[in-house]
Amino acid sequence: MQRTILFLLIAVSLFPVWGCPGIVPGSRQYRPLPKWEARFYAQARQDVFPQDVRQNPERFKNTLIVWTGIIKRIERVQHNSSPFVRFIVEHHYFDWIEDFGAQRERFFVSPRGEGYFTAIWPDSEEDFPFLEQFSVGDFLIAYGYPSVIYNETVGLEPTQNLRAIKPRWYRTDVLDYGRPSILQSEI
Repeated sequence: MQRTILFLLIAVSLFPVWGCPGIVPGSRQYRPLPKWEARFYAQARQDVFPQDVRQNPERFKNTLIVWTGIIKRIERVQHNSSPFVRFIVEHHYFDWIEDFGAQRERFFVSPRGEGYFTAIWPDSEEDFPFLEQFSVGDFLIAYGYPSVIYNETVGLEPTQNLRAIKPRWYRTDVLDYGRPSILQSEI
């Protein structure tokens, strides 16, 4: 009897923290940064992938999409007297789930994807603090319009927003998955 009461007291005392990420293991739907990212996330299509654009570029050129991947190169480029930064990104599938458990990493990204894409951003003094956060190896969440295909690399131009997630927060060797099958049938 005392054991049962003790168990109930412990269970009741833990009840308020069960839903708190970081305290008790669990997962939740990805949460975009409220101030900078949320409106793009709400509007962007997650069910369009680089191969869809390669097969039918005209169909998606006016569609805001969001792609994820690992930054492989960052280049400063000058085009028609306009400087910009080009991110060369290896696409990786992402299930849009944040995981909270004993591990430090919160994002388990698939090792698979659909080739490369690029994202560009103006290289100006006012954008310098924003651009300084990005590094090769970061997991990039990029929002934009797929408008350019060069050597099988799809360009999100214009890019509308970017978010970098540092390598300590993601892994590509835990879950191996591809396109969500439910989304494939809707394209």
